[in-house]
Amino acid sequence: MKAVYRLKSSREFAHTYKNGKSVACKNLVLVYVRTGSDKLKAGFSVSKKIGKSVVRNKVKRRLREALSKHIPRLKQDYYYVFIARKGIAEDDYKAIADSVAYLLKKANLFS
Repeated sequence: MKAVYRLKSSREFAHTYKNGKSVACKNLVLVYVRTGSDKLKAGFSVSKKIGKSVVRNKVKRRLREALSKHIPRLKQDYYYVFIARKGIAEDDYKAIADSVAYLLKKANLFS
């Protein structure tokens, strides 16, 4: 995923958490909020409860890759935050990609 699509500042994360709506599945939660700009941005939150840094970074890499496949078809004026739940560390890439697609479809975020 390109850096222009990354949600970086804590202010943007806080805005998304405070004003956003959420949908969830077994190992993943999606919080999303509509913004005034035409730029899509996505962030990923993986707690220390998931595992050590190697595991957390692996989960984040898989989430970024799974989301990057959908970026051209997503609504562009939203912030997206994916929050990993405990069991995600045992999932393979396909299961994570399916969860991401499921949440985006459930939230009706495809354009």
